[in-house]
Amino acid sequence: MSDVSRTTINIPVELKKELKKIAIDEDTSLSGLILKMIDEGMKSRKNSSNVVSDEDTI
Repeated sequence: MSDVSRTTINIPVELKKELKKIAIDEDTSLSGLILKMIDEGMKSRKNSSNVVSDEDTI
C-alpha cells in the first residue's frame, strides 16, 4: 500500500484492548487488523447492496 492517509479515531479502551489481542493472535499490527476489518466490511456491504430482497420485488 503505497498511498496512505493517516487518520485518528476515538474508540473505547476495552475495544482497543480486544482488538490488540486479536492482532497479536493473528500476528499482525493493530493498524493491519483494522485495515483488514474495514476491507472485509466494505466487501460485505458491497455484496449485500447487490442482493435483491423480497421487499424490493414487491
